[in-house]
Amino acid sequence: MHIQKITTTQSLLKPPLSEKLKSGCVVLQPGQEVGEHVTENREEVLIILEGTATVACEQEIAEINAPSFVYIPKNKKHNVINNSTLPLKYLYIVTPVN
Repeated sequence: MHIQKITTTQSLLKPPLSEKLKSGCVVLQPGQEVGEHVTENREEVLIILEGTATVACEQEIAEINAPSFVYIPKNKKHNVINNSTLPLKYLYIVTPVN
């Protein structure tokens, strides 16, 4: 078992502690974004804890309020943006990690 307090943007779990799972916490201030990226052969889950996220996945864009769950299929270009006036806090989980 591994227990970790979540405070700010940080990695929560990754190899070698886990075998095939990577996770972390992201805090975006108003106007910030993660940046467009592809997780290649990995699926990703976003758990929106606080605030409102603008999630762009390929040609689809959605405004997602907390608390919410977002699934990003493998090989999809995506980005998470905070277009709101309040901080956005979310967890990401990516698997499998090569």
